[in-house]
Amino acid sequence: MSEQNKPVNYAAELNREMEILDYKSMMQQKFEEGFKKGLKEAREEAREKGREETILKILRNMVQYGYSEDEALRQMGIPEEQWDSLEEKLN
Repeated sequence: MSEQNKPVNYAAELNREMEILDYKSMMQQKFEEGFKKGLKEAREEAREKGREETILKILRNMVQYGYSEDEALRQMGIPEEQWDSLEEKLN
């Protein structure tokens, strides 16, 4: 039997097309969810970096005006566990 003469199973073809559409829809949804999650994480990282840069700028100014690094960190209310990391970036 040639390709043209084979009986067509319309239900099977329709099911296959529906599966393909469902898959494409699911992939689009997952892509959008991943994009939104990535964008949110990028924003949070950018905010955190901006906060840190602001803190470092203020610390540099305080040191320039005569405060020791420890005094400046204490005056700004920075937790002691963050001091080493900030002091490294400050120098």
